[in-house]
Amino acid sequence: MFRPEKMSFVNISVLNENLTKVLDCIAKLGIMHIVDKSELPSTSGMLKDVDIQPIKDKLSELSNRIDVVLNAMSVDIKYLPSLDKDAQERVEINPFNIVEKIESDLIQIEADVESIIKRVESLKNEIVKLNKDSEKLHSLEAHGLELDHFRNMRFLHFAFGDIPIGLDHYGRLMESLSRIPCVVMAGDILGHRQQIFAFSLIKDKDILDNALEAAYFSKIDIPKEYDGSVSDILDKIELEIWTKREEIAELELELKGLRRKWREKLIQLRTNVIVNQAVAQSVGRFGKTDSSYFISGWVPSKELKKLDKELGKMNMRGLLMTATDPITAQESEYYRPKVPTKLIHPFFLRPFTGLVMTFDVPRYSAIDPTVFVSLSFLVMFGVMFADVGHGSVLMILGILGALFPFQQLKSFRNMFAFLACCGFASIITGFLFGNLFGKEDIIKALWFSLEHMEPSHVQRMLALGVYIGIGMLSLGVSLNIAQSFRRKDIKQAFFGQWGITSLIAYWVVVYMVITKSDFSWKIILILVVLLVPIILREPVYNLIKKKDQYHGHGEEEHGEGIIESGFQVYEIVLGYLANTLSYIRVAAFDLSHAGLMMASYALTKEMGAGDNIFLSLPSNIMANVFVIVLEGLIVAIQCMRLEYYEFFSKFFAGEGVEYKPLKIS
Repeated sequence: MFRPEKMSFVNISVLNENLTKVLDCIAKLGIMHIVDKSELPSTSGMLKDVDIQPIKDKLSELSNRIDVVLNAMSVDIKYLPSLDKDAQERVEINPFNIVEKIESDLIQIEADVESIIKRVESLKNEIVKLNKDSEKLHSLEAHGLELDHFRNMRFLHFAFGDIPIGLDHYGRLMESLSRIPCVVMAGDILGHRQQIFAFSLIKDKDILDNALEAAYFSKIDIPKEYDGSVSDILDKIELEIWTKREEIAELELELKGLRRKWREKLIQLRTNVIVNQAVAQSVGRFGKTDSSYFISGWVPSKELKKLDKELGKMNMRGLLMTATDPITAQESEYYRPKVPTKLIHPFFLRPFTGLVMTFDVPRYSAIDPTVFVSLSFLVMFGVMFADVGHGSVLMILGILGALFPFQQLKSFRNMFAFLACCGFASIITGFLFGNLFGKEDIIKALWFSLEHMEPSHVQRMLALGVYIGIGMLSLGVSLNIAQSFRRKDIKQAFFGQWGITSLIAYWVVVYMVITKSDFSWKIILILVVLLVPIILREPVYNLIKKKDQYHGHGEEEHGEGIIESGFQVYEIVLGYLANTLSYIRVAAFDLSHAGLMMASYALTKEMGAGDNIFLSLPSNIMANVFVIVLEGLIVAIQCMRLEYYEFFSKFFAGEGVEYKPLKIS
């Protein structure tokens, strides 16, 4: 829970003819993080690449074809149920030979449904065209124009279309046509274009067309099959649209029957394609010789026996597996390929895993900060949003969202659980400060209340923010020290910016401020004794390591190193001060929450509702909803900022590789 799971590096060699069975075993176990052969310096240039791209392309094509059929059958592929254990066992893993089998089954299904799908698509396209024709004819009808009036005209030329709005295209068009007799009418505006009706004599046809072209005119053709009055044609089009819609409805009923027939088969085919795509992706990372494949990857050390046992059951000729001892934190710093990080969390910490992973993946050698992040985030959120009523709303919404049995909400369950935890934290602190829906005179505060914003209580709240800052800062530095010792980095642990000496100096200053002590010569001497080693850390460290030379450089670089360290001491002092004061915002947001609710209730009263509960209820509900949504979001963002930029900056380097095993999911 406090450190990533221990990993061992595994190499497997298998004969070509047995690769499929080994792949099936590895994928169904779901414990091996595959490593590309190019990351293995020991095998560089010794192994051939596996040409898997044609298979990947074919699987991608099959995936698209299956999705087209599922969409046509109104099966939402976004919310397909996850595979249970039996379904996982039925998955066939064989990227080299499965393509032909899947395509054969898919062709049979497509033959059953393709004609219906194409007919539905054709009808929908025809409806779109009819709607466009109807739109054009409505414009003619609105201007009292009949098709018979201008079709087959002997002496007049007619143009119907649209031009862009803006840049005075219409004005320039009229100016261009001023020297010929013509009629130009502006029609409806559709989107960013305006319809134009233009008439001229036949002899002036070219002049009209050239002027229209200069105005970026786009001609609209009236279908020749339409004749008679515009209103009659519109009625015919409307009837035709409804006829086609009825045909689509009948075809969709037919598709529903086919969906019942083929749905499970299509889902199974889709699952096989997706799993084999992932497997093919991994195969592309293998190395090979003329007779064998070589698979390399990381496996949790505690799962090695399981992998060895399952491979041993196959009793295959030429199958060989080797594994390293668990990699230590110190070894992982220089081990290649990079050791992936697998975080081990009980169910109640999983909602907070996303907070850590959103920032970056922890290194394998690092301490897993999830426990500390979960506790500190809830404490800060609770203090900033201390309200029993608002917290209850958040907790109820979170619980309902996490427990709802809808497949659509499955991917958001951790987020809803996180929301419920934040609501619970707000309830606890709400009782401490006696706050219920912004009212501080309904329940008695278990600690102290901010009612009437008494100066003494405001000062206590601000002091609480500083104390939280001191605790968070001390915790972050302590974690950095612990990580440095794990990596055997003694210099960083003792003399680093966030090391033992700077932390002790910080605690000395904090003690003096809290106890209001004078800066006596003894205290100053202690601070000097603590900070001087940071300035001289390179010579001191080399003395501890019994090195005779300071990195093998001359005295000039010695001096530069000391000056640089001196500036770093100044940076350390400012860093500790600024980071501590940053946490005052924790108190400030609680004060702003109380002030905002007081203002909203006062505003409701001024609007004429007075003390009448029925008149004030709607506006009070709106005010509370506004505060819950807006302030809740702002407080969550501020908590994340304090975690990421104040807490994580002390010890969290990130730059890790997430553990992603090849598995069926």
